[in-house]
Amino acid sequence: MDISEILKKLSDSFGVSSWEHNTYSIVEETLKEINSEIEISKRGTGSLVAKYGNGDKKIAFFAHIDEIGIAISKIVDKDFVRVEMVGGVDPRTLIAKRVIFKTEKGDKLGVIGMLAPHLQDKDKRGQSPSFDELFVDFSISGGTEGLNVGDIGVVEAKSKELENKTISGKAIDNRAGVVSIIKALDYLKKFKFDGTLYLSFNKGEEVGLVGAKGMAYDIHPDNAIIVDVTFAEDLPDNIETMKIGKGPAIGIGAAINKEVNKKLTDIAKNENIDHQIEVLPMGTGTETDVVQLTKNGVKTGLLSIPIYNMHSPVEVVNVNDIDLTAKLLALYAYEEGGNK
Repeated sequence: MDISEILKKLSDSFGVSSWEHNTYSIVEETLKEINSEIEISKRGTGSLVAKYGNGDKKIAFFAHIDEIGIAISKIVDKDFVRVEMVGGVDPRTLIAKRVIFKTEKGDKLGVIGMLAPHLQDKDKRGQSPSFDELFVDFSISGGTEGLNVGDIGVVEAKSKELENKTISGKAIDNRAGVVSIIKALDYLKKFKFDGTLYLSFNKGEEVGLVGAKGMAYDIHPDNAIIVDVTFAEDLPDNIETMKIGKGPAIGIGAAINKEVNKKLTDIAKNENIDHQIEVLPMGTGTETDVVQLTKNGVKTGLLSIPIYNMHSPVEVVNVNDIDLTAKLLALYAYEEGGNK
């Protein structure tokens, strides 16, 4: 399994919250190449779950597969529409971009323009626009005919391999996590595994942790590990900054089970897997926060992959960090899965 190629395919695919099904074919195809007999099913309101093994100990790896985007909120006239965000979209990332919308008649291209700096009022040049000031121009693709309020779109962006094993693209949050749990299965198949492993590719994290809630209740694993991304940019002086290329960040905090955290940390140290420690004193802002509360509680850990430029069309990740995350996950499943 080529991590870079799968990540680029997933990054380029259209999978805004509630439209995740467009990415599932890539996931299913890759899983079947790893193990042709793996059980794959769509569950709940639209998450995808793969099951490997039939042992007593149930372990689940969770990674949300949705991405942020925009939705048409008003059709203004024959050429222009207004939009609102789906998930945490900064309007500054949309200016002077091409955007693709899914419609009943197929994909439709629009442009979010920008007034030339020569024509801007001097007192407004330094101001950031709000969604109240953004319009999508469809005059370049036949106008607004065929569009409907509620149609979903994303910035048109093509993933690109950079230097030092890095990749830039949209939706690295959290397709990097998706690739890591798939690759973990690729590693795990080389071991004797006597437990049951669930890979849960969850919908709707960007709009309220939607998929993880239902899947955690449905699977109700003994132990769970959430895989998401984290900030690699400089943070305030009192917070340790996670670094790209230094391995996954193992979360520690109130929402994270101490046994799972210790197990992950011990494995990483014993197997010489580069890793970092991320302190999350209260909530994590990830699916960890809801999975741990399921039924009578689930022992839950968190691995985060550092990225640059989160929630933008040019997020950046190091492929080695994804690979190291996968190795750590596979060894965790092997040791916890009751191997004999």
